[in-house]
Amino acid sequence: MNKEIIEYFKNKKDEMIKSISELVSVPSVRSEAKEGMPFGEKPYEALTTALKMADGFGFKTENHDGYVGSIDLNDGEQELAILAHLDVVPAGEGWSTDPYTVVEKDNMIYGRGVSDDKGPAVAALYAMKAVKDLGLPVSKNCRLILGTDEECGSDDLRYYFSKNPYPKYAFTPDANFPVTNGEKGRFTKHFYRTVDFSGCDKYIKSFTAGEAANAVPAFAKAELVGISAEEFKSAAEKAKVTKAEFSFDGKKVICTGTSAHASLPENGNNPITAMIELFDCIDFDKACSDFVTDLKALFPHGKYNGEALGVEMSDMLGELTLTLDTVCFENGSFNGCFDSRTPMSATRENCADVIAEKLAEHGFKIEDTEMREAHYVDENSDFIKTLLRVYEDYSGDKGECISMGGGTYVHDIENGVAFGAISRDTNTNMHGADEFMPIEDIITAAEIFTEVIAEICR
Repeated sequence: MNKEIIEYFKNKKDEMIKSISELVSVPSVRSEAKEGMPFGEKPYEALTTALKMADGFGFKTENHDGYVGSIDLNDGEQELAILAHLDVVPAGEGWSTDPYTVVEKDNMIYGRGVSDDKGPAVAALYAMKAVKDLGLPVSKNCRLILGTDEECGSDDLRYYFSKNPYPKYAFTPDANFPVTNGEKGRFTKHFYRTVDFSGCDKYIKSFTAGEAANAVPAFAKAELVGISAEEFKSAAEKAKVTKAEFSFDGKKVICTGTSAHASLPENGNNPITAMIELFDCIDFDKACSDFVTDLKALFPHGKYNGEALGVEMSDMLGELTLTLDTVCFENGSFNGCFDSRTPMSATRENCADVIAEKLAEHGFKIEDTEMREAHYVDENSDFIKTLLRVYEDYSGDKGECISMGGGTYVHDIENGVAFGAISRDTNTNMHGADEFMPIEDIITAAEIFTEVIAEICR
């Protein structure tokens, strides 16, 4: 452990929180592309804000056509890349504070992006600043790559790496410590169906929930026709088994669940499947009831292992997870989107095609069956050994490799791993309401990153 590094960050808390606050104040959710702004105005604003910050620290920066920003430690050969992202998922509902104003409380900071991934990006930037300010001996370059489309498919990195070489070593501070060297694959698709309720007296007029495919939403809403308050009360009583909350004004239903990252659906309570469970307890006319029966058969409430879709499986990366995260049903047209995190053993044949066939059996059509494969880096590499040793020195915790369900920014980089910036086993409500980050985690991550940069780029 380098005492100079520890001393350096003792008085950096307020400065770092100020920098994080500046980035969080920009609601950098992907929107309509504009000239020079491939993912919309706000992601571009967050990018230029971060690059201006780095310019002020004396670093060489480059804006790669609005897709990605890069910040170089020096002019040496690139040895290490740190990949963080400045885009965020929509704030959603249920916040106790303004999601775009950082609030400090009980040694935590709250705000959309404080943990995913603006806070960790700032920790990495300040780590590079520490190497520079302390004059730590480095001969090779560390490049901080700041993207703007991680939450919606990483088209930013595809563009960047079509014009720039892949790094020798890379990590992303977009997960928990210690080192994540295994990431599940992903199969996230929209599926569709058209129904005709024109001859019905009791039916679902609309059903909507969710804004992002990679997050379990907090709320679901529906409008019912022909259902009395007494009928609803009886159904809601039966649906208490979901542990969700239901309200009804005689026409519209609101179901309140608990949001969660789609890679950890068990941490939430899905209001979409809870609402389907409620629907199943209501005596709709046959056409509508048949539609509900099909939905429930495919996406039973509280079940996240894909068994209902015929794809239950597990291996070294853990169990397959599958969650229904968005629905939009209006005027007889249904559009849903599920998110599945798949282990190493999952293939197009034994996973994607099976799901498509099961959906078809229940009258739904899937957009396609292309899937993203899992990612794994050998834990015995010198790179990973260095990360684990430094982590142990600064955290006092045992360094070891873990796997995760969420795909990170380095999923497609050969020697890319996730490394922090959140402490082990801490759930920061990322993608949910009241997202937070322990201040101590930000400081510790910055210390660790400083040492890693100094050792790898020596």
